[in-house]
Amino acid sequence: MALAQNIEESPRKFLPHRSILLVSDSAEKAAKLTPDLHAKGYNTVTSIYNGESLQSIPRQAPDAIILYLDSNNLRIPAITQALRNRYEGKNLPLIGIFEQYADIPNSGLDSILLEPVHPNQIVHRVSAMIRLTIMQTEMMMRMETLQEDFGIDYRLNPNAFEDSLKVLFIGKATPEFMVIINALERKNVEVIAAFTSFTAFDFLHETTFDAVVINALNGMEPGLSICQTMRRNAALYHTPSLLLANKGTVQDHMAYEHGVSDILYSETEEKDIQDRILELARFHRLHRQVKAEFDNLGQAECMDESGTYSSRFFAKHLNRLISSYSAQDLPVSILTIQANLEGSGSGGSEHEALALNQVGSMIKNMVRVYDVTARLSKNIYVIAFPGQPASSLRPVLTRLSGLTKSAQFGHPDQAIKLSLAMDLAELGHGVTGESWLAQQMVDC
Repeated sequence: MALAQNIEESPRKFLPHRSILLVSDSAEKAAKLTPDLHAKGYNTVTSIYNGESLQSIPRQAPDAIILYLDSNNLRIPAITQALRNRYEGKNLPLIGIFEQYADIPNSGLDSILLEPVHPNQIVHRVSAMIRLTIMQTEMMMRMETLQEDFGIDYRLNPNAFEDSLKVLFIGKATPEFMVIINALERKNVEVIAAFTSFTAFDFLHETTFDAVVINALNGMEPGLSICQTMRRNAALYHTPSLLLANKGTVQDHMAYEHGVSDILYSETEEKDIQDRILELARFHRLHRQVKAEFDNLGQAECMDESGTYSSRFFAKHLNRLISSYSAQDLPVSILTIQANLEGSGSGGSEHEALALNQVGSMIKNMVRVYDVTARLSKNIYVIAFPGQPASSLRPVLTRLSGLTKSAQFGHPDQAIKLSLAMDLAELGHGVTGESWLAQQMVDC
């Protein structure tokens, strides 16, 4: 392919983490995105598509690629394929930003944002796509560990995406609202309507939705309060929330600060509104289903009674993590946690065992699903953070330290106090899971 062959070399290199390649047919368009990406800690490099080739493509792969191109550009599939070829072997999310939704055959894009698009939406989608990519990569590696080291042939659920999308509508049944509801139902979307915020949260706590659309035609409240409340709830945090409003009646910046995912203007064409809702709902459904699959990635042969992985699984899987990430010059950080029990009843072995199992379960639930939590011995747990430097894990240490103050362990009538000793390290080239684990056993 000529496009791929004509990509120019560039001596510029990305920083090891949080790097974005901006591909655009206009330097001015690309320049609009960079300040907000930089403000969120992303390093960016811009490549201009001049109609024939991509200019200034770096050798080192980024963490994500944004294509900010004319949606009528017929060479989008060729451009995405050229970028895939350039960074072959790395699973990179490609995000398109277009003026209108275009059905581009074989586009190669993983996600699409439609203009007008707020900088917060772009930053949020980039971080979500990077997280989703890490989750997918980690899932494939765990499946390899199960297959090759434990003889477990785990298969993903083929029916996970067959259910129809489910959207909750909140607010008065105005004509504009009903038009959207009817349009989505024609697309086989299951729509549930809640006329007040009270009934809405009853639905949200009882049912899983792929998106929430709030009628804000008469003002931003109570829509902003609903969005803010959803962001404070761990179970609803990632559920997209969209406001339906009239142009000129919504303060965009305030809306996105309150957790709004997108704003639908009633004056916009019905298809544009429909596409915006479906894009967010499908993205959330994919993210949720991938996350749910992690709960099934393990059987008795590789699990500990606390619900974490066993030390044998951890050693085998750590080999894969180090091999994969060191090839990208990225570390695998390891947090070792020694749990010490004090207080009434801590001398009873059965009571103590129960408490230590509870500790392991809580530790696992306080980190991301793609972080690998395992039990090395009776009171020592370990977490591997794929591709993440130790310097970025201070918030995790703070969160885990809170266990000693906020949680009780053992039987309710004989609560045991907990203290944690934590040690953080980075692993890279030349280390194997077995050698690292052997050293830990000696130190224990």
